Amino acid sequence: MIEWNMVLAVIFGAVAVVGGAETVYQIYKLTALDAAARGLEHPKLWGLLAANGNNSSGLLLYLIQRRNYPLKAIDGEQLQLMEKRKKSAGIGLAFMAVGAIGFVLCVGALTT
Repeated sequence: MIEWNMVLAVIFGAVAVVGGAETVYQIYKLTALDAAARGLEHPKLWGLLAANGNNSSGLLLYLIQRRNYPLKAIDGEQLQLMEKRKKSAGIGLAFMAVGAIGFVLCVGALTT
């Protein structure tokens, strides 16, 4: 017989993975958009670098590099898009947190 805690653990795990993937994608898009607005060469590469890494070293490298490049060309539409992506990244983080907490609780209930 299937234990419901195991099913819930799988569902919460999937929610956490989807939230993590959404957050990484939004960080990539935000970084690429910001790099293009600042005039950095290869903005998509900067986006990949910022979204990659276990300890966020790529994002830190981008933040250090961008200090030398002030905003050159950004309009209201791009600012709205950046705000939308920030909110989407926050929602992704919320999904990841809820999924991780639910997963831990369900797995904890399985072991007892």
